This record gives sequence, C-alpha cells and structure tokens, in this order.
Amino acid sequence: MQKRENKDIEEATQRVKERMPLEKIRRIPKYRDITPEGYERLMKDAETVALLILKAFFSKK
Repeated sequence: MQKRENKDIEEATQRVKERMPLEKIRRIPKYRDITPEGYERLMKDAETVALLILKAFFSKK
C-alpha cells in the first residue's frame, strides 16, 4: 500500500512539474533567479505542504 501511495505522489509531482516548468516559474518576479536546485526544493516543499493539508483534512481526530 505504501509503495502505491509513493508512486501516486511521484506521479502528481511530475504532473505539477510538467504544468509549471522551471522556465515558467522564472517568469514570476519572486523566482526570477531560481536555480534548478532551488526549483527542485520548491517542488518538494510544495509537495510537503499539500500532503500536510490533506493529512489534516482527512485526520480522524
């Protein structure tokens, strides 16, 4: 089950990268000088935030 969840997350992250490639991100003034490493970090951070929001939304507390 965990492997399938990880694969789903990886696929979702890849879809985001296709929709928002580095060149498109660089058009945003705040990210004009972002490096490829910074872009990867930005994508990973966005993934983490999205997962935390989903976890809070679906928590059974």
